[in-house]
Amino acid sequence: MDFGARLKKIRTNSGMSARDLADKVGVSASFIYQLERGEAAPSYSTLKRIASVLGTAVSVLTDDEFPDEWVVVRKAGRKRLVTGHEICGAEVRLLAFLGSRNKRMQGSIVTLQPGCDYSKEEFPFSHDRDDFVYVLEGILDIESGGKWYHLEEGDAAYFSLHDMESIRNQGEIPAQFLWMVSPSGA
Repeated sequence: MDFGARLKKIRTNSGMSARDLADKVGVSASFIYQLERGEAAPSYSTLKRIASVLGTAVSVLTDDEFPDEWVVVRKAGRKRLVTGHEICGAEVRLLAFLGSRNKRMQGSIVTLQPGCDYSKEEFPFSHDRDDFVYVLEGILDIESGGKWYHLEEGDAAYFSLHDMESIRNQGEIPAQFLWMVSPSGA
């Protein structure tokens, strides 16, 4: 991906218009558009300001390859999330990718012990979002919009119109699931 395409992708992923970026960098919006179309090249000082405003490094805008840590989270690299609540047998491990903080999704692996109920007040994510759940092993029941959905190993669910209210494991073994969240409308 060339510089212009990379700039546009990072800018749009951060929810910033070309005019907003231009105002914060101190250049014209037409210059930003020229950069994105490959019709102009920024000075190094302008490139540094663009990277700073976008919350990224100059190398992200200019390098052809991203470091592995920005693309892959190894099993040993999962970060245990402490939510501040005493949760009945639930462990949340974030899939924390390095690099730009302007991610459109956040993933985690959750293990829920048998007989455990995990309620909305205890969830690690409280912002307005869409939720995707994929059951890796065990069974889950998820309440959303006043209805309970029963999921077994290999099942997936996507919640966007109603928030997930509660998750429970009524099975006899720990349930493990991939939980992806994304800001609504992203």
